[in-house]
This record gives sequence, C-alpha cells and structure tokens, in this order.
Amino acid sequence: MKSNEDFCRNVRLCRNTMYALAFSILKNDCDAADAISEAVLKAYSNINSLKNDKYFKTWILKILQNTCIEMLRKNHAVLDIDEQYDIYDESYTDTAARLSLRSAVESLKNPYRTVTILYYYEDLPIKDIAKITGCSAAAAKKQLSRARFMLKDILNKEDFLE
Repeated sequence: MKSNEDFCRNVRLCRNTMYALAFSILKNDCDAADAISEAVLKAYSNINSLKNDKYFKTWILKILQNTCIEMLRKNHAVLDIDEQYDIYDESYTDTAARLSLRSAVESLKNPYRTVTILYYYEDLPIKDIAKITGCSAAAAKKQLSRARFMLKDILNKEDFLE
C-alpha cells in the first residue's frame, strides 16, 4: 500500500463482501460490525505483510474470517438461524423464490454457507475462496458442489416451500 488513502479506499471497496462474510459466520449485525472493525485494525497494523496490493481483498477477507472464528471461540456464540439478512441481488423479480433461496442458504451449515455466499453473491473465484477459507481449491470446489446439492434438496422439499 502506498498510502493510508489507498488502504481506506480498498477497505471501502470490500466493505459489502466483508459484511456478508462476517454475518454469514456470526449471524449478528453487532458482532459482524465488531469483527470487521477488529479485522480492519489488524490489517492496518500488519499492512507490511501484504506482498502484492492486487491480493488486498483476499488478504483482508482471510483476516476477517480468522477474526470471526476467534470471536466465536472466545464468546462461545450460538448461531441463530432464525435471524434474517439480505445479500441478494435486487434483479430478482420473484419474491417467493428469493425468500425460499434465502432461507435455504441460511439453513446451510459452514463451510457450505460461506462458500455459497462468497461464490454466488460476492462473485469471488474458487482460488480466492480457498485462500479465505484456508482450504485447497479442490476442497472449496467440493464444498460448493455439496452446497449446491444441499440447496437443491432443500428447495425440492415441499414442506420447506410452504
């Protein structure tokens, strides 16, 4: 990073993805905001460890994921699946389908929920998801494949759609 302004600009560009990731793990707005703040502080303090500026997004998302996991361990937080959050593209016109998909994605357990959100809603490539989640690209692909299968199964159940 050449300057503080560059760092701030990059954080602003990543803020929606950071929120989606933090919320997918912590399932709470306040905790997600705390995790993001802490991750940004850690990133700023360790900016010299970023070897190439073009990997800023992947780098800061990995810091954020680790921060969220650390918060869960410290607080022994219980994830509340009933909480709702909006991560969907506004181009969807069928509200019922959006709500069904939303509920289905929320019902997935990690790591399946995380890889689904990062891939479909944040448009991150598999290699970046693998770096963020700390697994191989093959493992991230397998998790995404399993998540698709789980979502298909969930959405095909009649009792889920009622």
